[in-house]
Amino acid sequence: MNLRSAGKLLTVVGFLLPLFSCGKSPEEKLMEKAIEQSTGKKVDIDADGNKLTIESDGQKMEFQQQQKGVWPADIPSDVPEFSRGKIVAVTRASIPENESWSVVYEDVKTTDLKDYEPRLKERGFTTSATFFSSDEGEHGTVSGQKGKLNVAVMAGSGKASLSVVSEK
Repeated sequence: MNLRSAGKLLTVVGFLLPLFSCGKSPEEKLMEKAIEQSTGKKVDIDADGNKLTIESDGQKMEFQQQQKGVWPADIPSDVPEFSRGKIVAVTRASIPENESWSVVYEDVKTTDLKDYEPRLKERGFTTSATFFSSDEGEHGTVSGQKGKLNVAVMAGSGKASLSVVSEK
């Protein structure tokens, strides 16, 4: 399974993970069939509480829904905590090529995002930022790269999403 397919799976898994329970549920079977049809490869899904494991073509991917409201303790220490707003969802994924974390926030101002870029620079990240206004208010994106570590934060309309990818 290639990295592009894994990215698509991460999005689907984030929405479906809460539906799963122990054993081969109808949701697991449905998701296996959908992934097999879209990738053309045999897939085995095992859901256990807040953890979902997908095996295909000799590769294993794990997705975990972590405690909401809490900054993930296992995010690499080089990544400064985005401490503004309220954490409403946290997802962790592990595939052979990388590990990733996704943190979703509410009650975030675009100024909070502007304050995050210098914190990334202080930790040695090369950064870029884009901000724009629309009828819905100000929006923005801040990204940073340091070695095999990539961080991106997008904010607008009071919500934000932080993504961290650590290549292995």
